[in-house]
Amino acid sequence: MIPKRMDFSKLRERDQQVIERSVPAHMLVLMLEECKKAGFELRSDVMHHLNMAAAAPMANLDPFSVSRLARRIDDVARALLDDLSPDDPRHGLYCCAMFVLVLVDEGRIFDVQNQAVLVAMLLMDDVKDDSKDVKGQGAIWRVEEIKWKSAAKKMLHRAMLAGFYA
Repeated sequence: MIPKRMDFSKLRERDQQVIERSVPAHMLVLMLEECKKAGFELRSDVMHHLNMAAAAPMANLDPFSVSRLARRIDDVARALLDDLSPDDPRHGLYCCAMFVLVLVDEGRIFDVQNQAVLVAMLLMDDVKDDSKDVKGQGAIWRVEEIKWKSAAKKMLHRAMLAGFYA
């Protein structure tokens, strides 16, 4: 029996929503991995929560759909990061954090309790904080909020051209 055409449109819409919900967290994971490779320390629980946030939209899907969508999510995230092409992984990380916050500001992410949103807020608050942590270290980088926001808006525009976050 051949499924109705309408079923394919529902499937496409579901896939689109899953990708849009997973990409921000996956982008943060990819940039945190790059920061870690560059020698920066990060909390392992943050990475775990972001990985869970990227996978959560696929929780109730069949294994074939999970595999297909995971590849698509990775492709979309990497394409957006390739367009960003950060020389410094910290710049890429903060641009991704700002990308998540721009999505929230523009009403393209409705779940503000999402781990990607919470981590993005944590990162932005941390970079603005001048106080030292328990190890006596300050912020790892200077605040370049205008540059990050500009890059985030370019990423959003690129994502919209690819058919996401419309």
